Amino acid sequence: MKYRRAVSLAPALAVLAASWFSLAQPASAWGGDGHRIINMLAARAFPSALPDFVRTPSAIDEIAYLGPEEDRLKGSGESWGEDNDPAHYIDLNDDGTIAGVIAPDALPASLGDYAKALAAAHTDPYRVGYLPYAMLDGWEQLRKDFALWRVDDYLARHATTQQARTQYDDERSLRQTLTLRDIGVWGHFVGDGCQPLHTTVHFNGWGKFPNPNDYSMARNMHAKFESDFVRRHADVSDVLHDMTAFAPADPAKELAQDAVMARIVTYLRGSDAEVAPLYGIEKQHGFDDASPQAIAFVDKQLARGASELRDLVALAWEDSLNVGVGYPELPVRTVITGAATPAGDE
Repeated sequence: MKYRRAVSLAPALAVLAASWFSLAQPASAWGGDGHRIINMLAARAFPSALPDFVRTPSAIDEIAYLGPEEDRLKGSGESWGEDNDPAHYIDLNDDGTIAGVIAPDALPASLGDYAKALAAAHTDPYRVGYLPYAMLDGWEQLRKDFALWRVDDYLARHATTQQARTQYDDERSLRQTLTLRDIGVWGHFVGDGCQPLHTTVHFNGWGKFPNPNDYSMARNMHAKFESDFVRRHADVSDVLHDMTAFAPADPAKELAQDAVMARIVTYLRGSDAEVAPLYGIEKQHGFDDASPQAIAFVDKQLARGASELRDLVALAWEDSLNVGVGYPELPVRTVITGAATPAGDE
């Protein structure tokens, strides 16, 4: 099993609810602070077009708290770990391919097909990682969450009997709980995607690869960068300053899976492009000496994650109008205009 760690956080997170830090945290090989920064700043920046239940102070606290959840669950068992740990990373080679046989721009449509393609290189997703699929699956699930919430919300407000209104109100409340959990937990994988060492074969020291720049071979580099350094030096206000402006999207028709995956791949390749700069900073002892360049580098990566999470959540909300609910499926737009009611409902 490969050694992996998630990003950690700085003392600046004292601005968050003090109750987080009064909770006993299980011992883990992964830090959680950076994930809380990413989830918190993304949630604080959700556009006003999103429903109120994802933008309240308590919702922001919950989403932020859940950022490290996938790391808290580590150690659940051998089977759980073997299946889930590789979701946190993707090993891109120096030539930009995965295992020399798959170009990220041509990822197969499903994890199963991905595994078949990797077999040509005598490897599999559990060795080289499958982070793009973890991100895509979580996005599609969140889009469905929002679609179901839209329908429950409409029916709760338009049901013709008190019994039906109560039923749909209860279902809407439960869907809100599920949606917040899904955003928070899935946000972990989006956060992993902005950590350059989660996108490369050089994930913890340069390894047994050509190394003309004499980059570090230290096996503690991963932890030093994303946990110790972030905890001491990342600053929430600086990360917020580095976030990109929100660009609203309002797709007129359902987004094709390929389009969403292309966005994810662009994001991950952007992180992979920062691998050599990261090793360059380490070579100059920037992470030991807390150089301005090193601090700015960490803030930039956290800001990229928070911006991407915000944008993907907003995109899932907009595109939830274009999917179906119920069985047989009815388009959400059809239901919330009163043209039809899902089977089994009023």
